[in-house]
Amino acid sequence: MTALIDIILISVSLAVLAGLFISFRSDPYAYRNIILLSLFILTVAMITGHFALNLSSSGEMDDIFHSMALFLWDFSRVLFIPISFICLFICISNIVLLKREGFRRSNFIGLIICGAYLVAVNITWRPLNEMPLVLNDLMIFLRLMLCYGECTFLSIFLIGHAVLKIEPLYDRDYAIILGCSISKKGKVRPLLKGRVNRAIHFAWEQEIATGKAVKYVPSGGQGKDEPMSEGSAMEMYLLSHGAEDYEVFPEKKSVNTRENLVFSKKVIDDLTENAKVAVVTSDFHVLRSGMLSRKTGLEDAEVIGSRTKWYFWPNAFFREIIAIAVMNIKVHVAVALLCGVIAIL
Repeated sequence: MTALIDIILISVSLAVLAGLFISFRSDPYAYRNIILLSLFILTVAMITGHFALNLSSSGEMDDIFHSMALFLWDFSRVLFIPISFICLFICISNIVLLKREGFRRSNFIGLIICGAYLVAVNITWRPLNEMPLVLNDLMIFLRLMLCYGECTFLSIFLIGHAVLKIEPLYDRDYAIILGCSISKKGKVRPLLKGRVNRAIHFAWEQEIATGKAVKYVPSGGQGKDEPMSEGSAMEMYLLSHGAEDYEVFPEKKSVNTRENLVFSKKVIDDLTENAKVAVVTSDFHVLRSGMLSRKTGLEDAEVIGSRTKWYFWPNAFFREIIAIAVMNIKVHVAVALLCGVIAIL
């Protein structure tokens, strides 16, 4: 019986891995890649954690659910080890970020989330016999959701790195440059400058490789504390760095990434039918930008990331993880319902 369960688990893990490779090659920005990677992590953990041995000794349905919950809880404690090292690095980078960039509210996100994770671990790690009996089901549910959250975090982290390794195709007609804040004097700040410079370098690379020129669509509206639109600021930067007037088509109304893509697509559609598009943004923003590009009709867009400073990346990527989680809230609700059923049974 144990051998049969092991064979089934190995077969499932190989099938999931094959599905992940096919899915990633088909669309590296699909959320299903994160789901498949989480499933692969779980099935490998079941094989290496002797889950089949524990399950084979269970005859009743409630014993099977008990074994499943117990395994997931033990696996969550194992996941704590790599995640704790990631949290340590994030805390160090956050402290450096605060010292260099100032004590803005957004610069505390990494520290807050790492602190919340450690508090959640401290609560859920308490033995159930020390808790009131009425809270047992709730504690089991929280343990299962903690395990799910850890797997999802690691999967987003790994897929987020994987998409940065994709080599862009040098057949693009336009490069959409996603905006971010400019200074009160209208100057392009380092983060946005990195995006514009990466778009310029991509245009050079493509022209050298294929001889095909790239037109620019700098995208971003005007914030409350900005003297002009981000699209206008990027347009002036591009023109001052060798771009011609007929190569730059700014979009000046958007206020978030989704609108950047929707409004920029309209600009491009008005100019060229069936144009091939590259989306240029910061490296921490590539995965979510790719997901949003698919949702806004840019199904074949290449997403290119500019490098950011090492101490800025972790805090910014944490914000991206939260945004990606919110974008796919229906998946999390479904998992929460499943965990609730397991906890009750």
